[in-house]
Amino acid sequence: MENTGDHIFKNDEGFKALFEHATLSILVADEAGIIRMVNPGTEKLFGYLKQELSGQPVELLIPLELRDNHRQYRQQYFDAPKVRPMGFGRELFARHKDGRTFPVEISLGHYKLDNKKMAVAFITDISERKRQEEILRVREETTRLIMNSALDAIICIDTDGRITVWNPQAEKIFGWKESDVRGSLLSEIIIPHKYRAAHEAGLKRYLHTGEGPVLNKIIEITGLHISGREFPIELTIVPIIQEGIQFFCAFLRDITGRKNAEERQKQYANELKQKNIELEQFAYVVSHDLQEPLRTVSGFVDLLRRHYKGMEDEVGGRYINYITEASQRMRNLVKDLLDYSRLGRERKLEQIDCNDVVRDALSDLAIAIRESQAKVSIDALPVISGYRTEIKQLFQNLISNSLKFRKPNETPVIALWAEYDNEFWKFTIRDNGIGINKKHWDRIFVIFQRLHLKNEYDGTGIGLAHCKKIVELHEGKIWLESTPGKGTDFFFTIRKFES
Repeated sequence: MENTGDHIFKNDEGFKALFEHATLSILVADEAGIIRMVNPGTEKLFGYLKQELSGQPVELLIPLELRDNHRQYRQQYFDAPKVRPMGFGRELFARHKDGRTFPVEISLGHYKLDNKKMAVAFITDISERKRQEEILRVREETTRLIMNSALDAIICIDTDGRITVWNPQAEKIFGWKESDVRGSLLSEIIIPHKYRAAHEAGLKRYLHTGEGPVLNKIIEITGLHISGREFPIELTIVPIIQEGIQFFCAFLRDITGRKNAEERQKQYANELKQKNIELEQFAYVVSHDLQEPLRTVSGFVDLLRRHYKGMEDEVGGRYINYITEASQRMRNLVKDLLDYSRLGRERKLEQIDCNDVVRDALSDLAIAIRESQAKVSIDALPVISGYRTEIKQLFQNLISNSLKFRKPNETPVIALWAEYDNEFWKFTIRDNGIGINKKHWDRIFVIFQRLHLKNEYDGTGIGLAHCKKIVELHEGKIWLESTPGKGTDFFFTIRKFES
């Protein structure tokens, strides 16, 4: 007997109990590699009956391509037998009766029987363990790929606040190499000194109470670069428990570029606002000051007309009429420009019942409606937040536009309704008028743009420009769809402000 365990194999009862009740596969082979004994576990593992294996070479249970190598390893083992795991450092595989191969783990023991060397193999099927290891390997590889490819910095810390994960993007954003920061306190690496106490207190509070007001939320804070430069970052912190171990992962992004863009946009908006104010003031001053010389011109033309009444020749009278008409048109243009510059100057946001506003607008247009015999239908309209004077002017201009550009010898039909559309009220005004060619759809909203001669349709071409400005004051937009000869649909939106 060559080891302290050999006495087990001289005890027939113990030997039988070991073979019959062991859950793993046990196989005994002699020095020639002939199977002498197998237990029920071996039958179950390989699919053979005992009598099918007894007397067969042990290579029967080895994959075909590995049998030659196995014979060499078997001979080497019997040359210097000892208790050891077989195939240390190598993958081992066995062959089932049905021909499939599967990974195994084998431990070897030995004893002598009638001066013959015998080997005992304890064989375990590790297919499930290998499958789990492969799943874990793929998971780790996937995690590593995600970590290394992520556009955001990913930093994980343990419950002591020490860095355990620091991906390449974190190196790029903060300037520290992973080898320099792993195991370091996060607060001493990327958190400005003035915020460190709050960070550490928040970590302790969460570990003590489970409450973390900043966890699982997108927040903006200030980060610290290796150079000492502070910069804005956006991050989300997620608490994680894995295999009973708790840690925290933060996903961070340098938002310096975005903040700079926001600041430039804000500056641009302020500059644009100031320029608009200056432009409106200029338009107001110019239009206001032009009225006086126009009144002077009109006054002197009236004096000339009265003074030379009955004396002027035909040409002189025609010239005076030209001057009078031109002066009146100029006065209308100046008045419209003055009105345009006043839009929104004294705004007061209030709740407006559009039904009341449209009713007032129709009252002001009563004569034009009666003269044209127009049929106007209004659906129930919403209550909105807006600027009452401007909203009334908006409806009045659009309805007046439909009345003005009607088809000759045809009764105007005008319909108005509203519907809710994604945070906006969308209004539609439909008519059966002369329509507008598509190439002019954008042009008609430009100030003083006219599509018709003044002797065809009166006006200065500023009404729809008024409408566009009013709609934009309410954070909406205005557009149209039209078919020449069939009519036009004007659409505009008004943001639904919360009361």
